[in-house]
Amino acid sequence: MSALVADLLLLARADEGLIAGGKQDVDLDDIIVSEAARLRGSTDLNVTTEVVTARVRGDRDAWERVLRNLTDNAARFATSRVRLGLAREGDDSMRITVEDDGPGIPAESRVAVLGRFVRLDEHRSRQQGGTGLGLAIVHDIVVAHGGEVSIDDSSLGGGRITVLLPGPVVAEVGGA
Repeated sequence: MSALVADLLLLARADEGLIAGGKQDVDLDDIIVSEAARLRGSTDLNVTTEVVTARVRGDRDAWERVLRNLTDNAARFATSRVRLGLAREGDDSMRITVEDDGPGIPAESRVAVLGRFVRLDEHRSRQQGGTGLGLAIVHDIVVAHGGEVSIDDSSLGGGRITVLLPGPVVAEVGGA
C-alpha cells in the first residue's frame, strides 16, 4: 500500500510539473550497471549489459526510478534473459534500452501501457503484476527530462522499451 501511495504522489508531482529534469550530472551507465547487478542478485535471469560511459544533466533519483521500473518490469515477464543498453544516439542524445525474452507487448497496446493503471488482460492477476503505474511513471519522468519512450519487439523475442534522452551529454568516455 505504501508503494502505491508513493507512486501516486510521484504522479501528482508530475502533473504539477515538479519532476522536471534536475541540474546535477547523472552517470547513467552507473545506474544501469547497478540495476543489472541487483537483478543478477535477486533473480535467476541471465542479465547482460551493453553500455557506454555517459553523464547527462538530470535528476539522479528520477533516473534511478526509471531504470528500476523498467528492469523490474522486464524481470517480471522475462523467461530467462534481460538485456540493458546505453548508447549514443546521434551527436548529443542517449538511448537506453531494456529488453527481455518474455511474451512482449502487443503492437496495439504499446501506447496504452504507458498510461496510468493500464495492465494487459493476461497480466491482471495479483500474483503476476503490479498496479499498472510503473510504465506511466517511466513515461512521465522521461518526458519531464525532454525525452521519449517507445516500445517495440526485442531481438531476444520479447519486448524492448527504449528511452531516447536528448542531450546535452556532459561526458562520454570509453565503454563499460
